[in-house]
Amino acid sequence: MNSPVPETTKSAYNPTAPAVEQAAQLLFCLGKNKGHDMGLTTICKEIGIHKSKGYSILNALAKYDLVTRDHASKTYSLGPALMPLAQKAKEKFDITAVARDHLQQLADDTKTSVLLGIICNDQVFITGKYDGNDKVSVTVNLYQSLPITHGSHGKAVFGYLPPEEQERLLSSGQVFFHGSPEDFDPERLKSELIFCRKKGYAVDQGRMSAGINAVSAPIFDHNDEAAACVIILGTFQEDRFEGLGKMIAETGRVISRQLGARI
Repeated sequence: MNSPVPETTKSAYNPTAPAVEQAAQLLFCLGKNKGHDMGLTTICKEIGIHKSKGYSILNALAKYDLVTRDHASKTYSLGPALMPLAQKAKEKFDITAVARDHLQQLADDTKTSVLLGIICNDQVFITGKYDGNDKVSVTVNLYQSLPITHGSHGKAVFGYLPPEEQERLLSSGQVFFHGSPEDFDPERLKSELIFCRKKGYAVDQGRMSAGINAVSAPIFDHNDEAAACVIILGTFQEDRFEGLGKMIAETGRVISRQLGARI
């Protein structure tokens, strides 16, 4: 589970955009500043860029209200356009607080390890881990990311994505539903998605981590969109899939309703 993506799928080529990185550093610099606003010279010295470059980046950010400029003092501060972005991020991670007690109860009832994954772009970030068995626990790092097409949670979430998103992910080649991309079986995925929509959960039979089975269910937000997922991990046998599936599907529905989903 600590290495969910096979090393062969990772590329040594890691292109970056220096101007974007510098803009991000600039925003973080303004965010860490306490008290007064910051002038151009101070900002550029703080992040190590030339003043002309800093001025251009600040102007571009100001155009979209990501920063504001006080023309009298010639200083800069974070802009109002960041507020809805921050609120959107906060909503995502509020799921963790809503789900916490439900997932600990699920872990205790099933005597397994239960994970909460928050969907962000094409990744699922593990923001919660709850153990119900003090003798056996699956090792998973909090805040590690997994591809949205990975194993049981990929199947549990994928069927609820917009068709254009499904097509984009499938055409990307980064499909880990059945292990490595070479093992991907489109016809099998179709039947698994039909099963998930009917039953409310999806399973993985040790394909992602040898000896570890998984059962997953989606969590929906107030827009009735898949925003997160619950994952049960353990060395349990396949004859427990149905019972665990019913429990995790119900837990996902309870959390979704508390988040405002109409399901």
